[in-house]
Amino acid sequence: MRNPTIRDVAREAGVGIGTVSRVLSGSPLVAETTRAHVWDVARRLAYHPSSAARALPRGRSHVLEIIVPLFTRFFSIEVIRGIEEALARSDYSLVIRSVEDPGERNRVFREARRPGQVDGGLLVSLTPTRPLVAHFRTAGLPLVLIDVEYSTLPSVTVDHEAAARLAVQHLIGLGHERIALVGRAEDPFTLDVPDARQRGYLAALQEAGIQPRPEYQRTTDYSPEAGNAAMERLLALKRPPTAVFCASDAQALGVLEAARRRGRLVPEDVAVVGYNDVEVAQYLGLTTVRIPMRAMGQRGAELLLRTLEEPERPPDHIRLAAELVVRRTSGSLPGQRNQRSAAQDIA
Repeated sequence: MRNPTIRDVAREAGVGIGTVSRVLSGSPLVAETTRAHVWDVARRLAYHPSSAARALPRGRSHVLEIIVPLFTRFFSIEVIRGIEEALARSDYSLVIRSVEDPGERNRVFREARRPGQVDGGLLVSLTPTRPLVAHFRTAGLPLVLIDVEYSTLPSVTVDHEAAARLAVQHLIGLGHERIALVGRAEDPFTLDVPDARQRGYLAALQEAGIQPRPEYQRTTDYSPEAGNAAMERLLALKRPPTAVFCASDAQALGVLEAARRRGRLVPEDVAVVGYNDVEVAQYLGLTTVRIPMRAMGQRGAELLLRTLEEPERPPDHIRLAAELVVRRTSGSLPGQRNQRSAAQDIA
């Protein structure tokens, strides 16, 4: 007699193969009465699933969870579009969870889904906490990071330090020395921790022999309102800056509005450079650093699918290139064209 198969168990128990697979993998998405019945049938038939049989169905839900911050709306939307494009030909659907404040982040991290509910997760622009990493590891679920790095987890990022240095070098090349930074934090919930953009800003100044001024460095949140308030403080200085590098286009919008309200011409009185290259930037003529947001989402989703198929694979760390896009808010040197940052795709 042949050995019983999972199909035999499903037929004898009167349930689908997927239900048997979820019971065998310990999924919580099965009623206790059904779980007990399936195990009784499996024991009666002397069914012993092989490792290959367990690995094939694996109780997959074909659902992936994305956790994104709301305060970087355009960035997050573009990343999600990239993820959706990468998954378009797969059987996977998405569960999107948004975060806007520290309490909500902690709650969402605590409530991260379990095996049987999702097959893996994507974390966008948020530093994972140790408990979150431990949860995914204990659950046997892959977690891929987008726009943030963690040594033991796969990630897709941009070299923000190199990209920021490129933007500031552009301003220095135009003759500016009094260059301000309207920056953001490495972790949006810990504003006192500088991020890679600030490191790039400082590196460019130091390379040019320009002494950084603490009063020119403002760390704010991501909104136009925050950029506006930061610019008001910068313009109130005895020696205000002649150029401003912003860590996001949203902040740059506020900087431009503050300059307009104060009667400052852009770029004649003050040059402005943004970051990300959101859709509205080209219509405003905003010089900015173009971040491959959609490509980051695509590569992140592809990396997650690869990790699902090869769970023992060492974590990949992919770094994509950024591009400086010169428009009218900074002015340009004769014959200057778009430049590529030194960051390279090391996939």
